[in-house]
Amino acid sequence: MKRCTLQWRLTLLTAALMAGACLLLNLLLGVSAAAQMDGMESYILKIVPEGQETLVVDVSPLDFYPDLADQLRRAKSSFRSQSIAATLGVILAGGAVTYFLAGRALKPLRQFSRHMEQVQVQNLSEPLPQPQARDEIARLTHTFNEMLVRLDQAFTAQRQFSANAAHELRTPLAVLQTKLEVFQKRADPTPQEYAEALSMVAVQTDRLSHLVSVLLELTELGTVQRTDPVSLAALTEEVLCDLAQVAQEKDVTLLQTPGDATLTGSDLLLYRAIYNLVENAIKYNRPGGTVTVTVRTEAHRALLQVADTGIGIPPAHWQAIFDPFVRVDKSRSRAMGGAGLGLALVRDIAQAHGGTVGVVKSSPQGTEIHLSLPR
Repeated sequence: MKRCTLQWRLTLLTAALMAGACLLLNLLLGVSAAAQMDGMESYILKIVPEGQETLVVDVSPLDFYPDLADQLRRAKSSFRSQSIAATLGVILAGGAVTYFLAGRALKPLRQFSRHMEQVQVQNLSEPLPQPQARDEIARLTHTFNEMLVRLDQAFTAQRQFSANAAHELRTPLAVLQTKLEVFQKRADPTPQEYAEALSMVAVQTDRLSHLVSVLLELTELGTVQRTDPVSLAALTEEVLCDLAQVAQEKDVTLLQTPGDATLTGSDLLLYRAIYNLVENAIKYNRPGGTVTVTVRTEAHRALLQVADTGIGIPPAHWQAIFDPFVRVDKSRSRAMGGAGLGLALVRDIAQAHGGTVGVVKSSPQGTEIHLSLPR
C-alpha cells in the first residue's frame, strides 16, 4: 500500500470496504434464505373444526413432490453462485467508479505537485495558481504561497546579508593587500615604515576578528539556552561598570535610574543586548553628554530604556538601523570601529526571547530606544 499512489489507495480501500459489506450481507441473506428453504420441507397444519377441539396434522411436501429436496438444493447453490457473481460485479464496478472519482478529485493535487516541482530559488516570488474552489487544496495552495513569500524574504535577506558580509570582509583585506604590496616595493624600508605597516596590519586584523566574532554570535543565537532567571537591573549595573572606561574616554556620563524587572532568559545574550545598546549610545553621544538606562515592569513585560543626548537618528532610519550592516553615517561608523552588526544582534536577541526593540523617539537632542521582553 505504501508504494501505491493515493488514487490507488483510495480505490483499494473502498473496494475492500465494499467487499466486506457485500460478504456480510450475502452471509446474512444466505443463512436466512437457507432457513426459509429448509422450512419448506415440512408443514404442520392446524385444523379447527367449528365447535370442536383443534386438530393438528403433520404434512410433508415430499409426499406430494418427491424431487422437492433436490430442487431446494439446486436453488441454494444457484443463490450462492448468483450472490458471489453479484458481489464481484459490485466490487469491480464500485472500484472502477471510485478510481475514476478519486482521479477527478485528486487532479488539483497532481497539478499542485507539478507546480511545486517547478519552484526554485530563482522563482520563489512567483505564487502558485490559486484554485477557484474553497476546498482543502485551495487552502493548501494559499498556505504554500504564504510560505513562498516568507522563504523569498528569508533568501533575499540572506543574500543581502552575505553580500554585505563579503563587502565588510573584503574592505580590510583590500587595505592589507594594498599596503603590503606598496611596502614590498620599497627597497630598504625604515624601522618607522615597518612600525607603520605592523600597526596597520594590527588594526585591520582586529577589525576582521571583531566582524567574524559578531557574525558567529548571530549564527549561534538559536543554540543558547534561555532558562536563566535574569534581573535586568543587575545586568545593567554590570554593563555600566564594564563600559565606564569607554564612557570616560568619550566624556559621557552613565546613569541608571532605580527600578528592576525580572524574567527568564539567557543571561549571556541579554547582557550582550544591553551592552550593545549602551555602547552604541556612548559612541554617538556628544562630549559632556549622558546615557540614562531605566528598567521597569510594564503590563507583564520587562522594559529597558536607553536614552542618550547624542546626535539623533533620522526617522527614515528608525527601523533600518536594526538590519545587519546598516549605518546612518558610514564614515563615522567606520572611524569608530563599528561593523554595523551591534543593533542587528540586539534585535535578534530580543526576538529570540519573544520581545521587541525599537526607537521610540529621536531628535538632534538625543535618542531613546526601548527593549521590551515578556516576563
